[in-house]
Amino acid sequence: MLSYLIRRLAYAVLTFFGITVAVFALIHAVPGDPISLFIGARGKQVPAAIVAQVRHEHHLDEPVVAQYGWWVRGIVTLNFGRSIFDGRPVTSHIAEKMPNTFLLNLIAFLLAAAIGVPIGLWSATRSGHLAERASAVTFFLLYSLPSFWVALLLMHLLSVKLNLFPLFGMTSDDYLQMSVGQQFVDRLRHLVLPVVTLTYAQLAIFARFSKSALSEVLRQDFITTARAKGAAPSAVLWRHAFRNALIPLITLLGLTIPYLISGSVIVEQIFQWDGIGRLYFDSILQRDYPTVLGLTVTTAVITLLASLFADILYALADPRIRFEEMR
Repeated sequence: MLSYLIRRLAYAVLTFFGITVAVFALIHAVPGDPISLFIGARGKQVPAAIVAQVRHEHHLDEPVVAQYGWWVRGIVTLNFGRSIFDGRPVTSHIAEKMPNTFLLNLIAFLLAAAIGVPIGLWSATRSGHLAERASAVTFFLLYSLPSFWVALLLMHLLSVKLNLFPLFGMTSDDYLQMSVGQQFVDRLRHLVLPVVTLTYAQLAIFARFSKSALSEVLRQDFITTARAKGAAPSAVLWRHAFRNALIPLITLLGLTIPYLISGSVIVEQIFQWDGIGRLYFDSILQRDYPTVLGLTVTTAVITLLASLFADILYALADPRIRFEEMR
């Protein structure tokens, strides 16, 4: 087990540095110079000496390899540099926006898992029934719908037409004048539309994947043997089938976290949710290299930690992995 974890951790470290090289090369291949955009945004002439100084502070006057070296050195010391556009430390930006994105994605993840997995397990036990076929078609349609189209549709129907939920933002204009209870309700109302947009497709994935996993297990010989021995249907389902169907589900849960983070870039921009997804989008448009790279490192670490956590759960749930490590 220990050697399994060490090997997985080594893979994660190698993958992390591969991601840093790829992202660093891609962001520097994008047309446009961040200093030129910064000067243009100021709308006034800036002396050449000042421009050269700013470029030097961000190491933009050095070769790309040297810039990568400075950046990796900053990563090791947890110093992502300062934003080109406002001069604030990138870590401050991330620490300020991360809780908002974390809240959004955590609620979406829990809802998708809590609703999708039970429905998928129920569908697997009703194979061939009309309700099972209808649910399969429904989830296929949900998965096929683009998130930006669903977001705009929800905004039009539930905000513009019915006025049930706020159109965008995290709070109302009079949020500070509300009582604590009213502020809580206001935050919940602003959460509904972005959470639904993030949840619907992932819910469909959970339902279809859990159904497929359990259906595969129910066809195995050991399930037939358990039924032949007179085991109750509930015992066959939960004691024998569910644990084996849980193994591929663990992998899916580990891969869901990076999917939600990447999806929140679009959702946060549409609903003007002040999180790292929106910060990512704005930083790319501004060619704010330090912020983009800092956000990339953060999301890469979160993705790798989620994958490593899934590997640990996978080893705990599947005795065959521990057996293979002992051989």
